Amino acid sequence: MVPPGTAKGVVMTKMPDVFRQALACTLQHEGGYANDPADPGGETNYGISKRSYPRLDIKALTIADASLIYYHDFYLAPGLDRLEFAPLLAAKVFDLGVNCGTGSAGRMLQRAVNTVCAGEVEPRRRAAWRQKVVQLLGGGVLKVDGVIGPITVEVVRACPYHRALLAALKGEAYSHYARLNPLFIPNWLTRLES
Repeated sequence: MVPPGTAKGVVMTKMPDVFRQALACTLQHEGGYANDPADPGGETNYGISKRSYPRLDIKALTIADASLIYYHDFYLAPGLDRLEFAPLLAAKVFDLGVNCGTGSAGRMLQRAVNTVCAGEVEPRRRAAWRQKVVQLLGGGVLKVDGVIGPITVEVVRACPYHRALLAALKGEAYSHYARLNPLFIPNWLTRLES
């Protein structure tokens, strides 16, 4: 939640470009007020749900208020500001966090990292980046706990294949969506590709 007494104008001007671009894309998908009983989000406005924020007047929520909530709770809190060196990846994890929950998005990223970066490669054939990843992970795989902590960030930083990570992340998201309500799959997949 937005810290009490935060001046909206001041915070808005301090938001990084990576977040602003991710937010613009997410808001295109979230739209304004909706209260669809079939939607797992329930009553929402700009994607902010009454289920997650029961004390908010969702119908009266402004885009500025929603932006602040997204910045603090969906971008800073899960540590996406530490992924700004990989802006497309940070933006997609942000959007998935809005759509699926920040913990789920973090786990999707970690599974994608394990798909692309972990795995046994004979030591003499390891590129320098892979050697660094092996060192960071102690020869194992990244713990899939949904926390985008220093190890997750450093493994992503070491990996030169951010587009491959993005593709693997989208595959993880597809697997997640495939288990849910088929009514929303076309929208979710369109969103996933944006």
